[in-house]
Amino acid sequence: MSDELMASLRAHFRESTAERLGEMAVLLDQLDRDASDTDTRERLGRHFHALSGLGATYGYPRVSELGEEGERTSDPARWRELVDALARAL
Repeated sequence: MSDELMASLRAHFRESTAERLGEMAVLLDQLDRDASDTDTRERLGRHFHALSGLGATYGYPRVSELGEEGERTSDPARWRELVDALARAL
């Protein structure tokens, strides 16, 4: 794979992940209103799962680590901390 192509893929990953983090923040706000919302919890879990699998692929191993941690927890406060850490990791 050429350096140019990889740079383009990494840029797209950063952009799409920034959008994903925005969606995750909205979901966390929904959980603040209703902590028992299982659909919202599942959607957040899927976001963390995707990040755990994709981060290292695009040269962001910390994103994968944080995504994996998000998969292992069910604490919305910790999830919010992880979303902030993910934003910094990009």
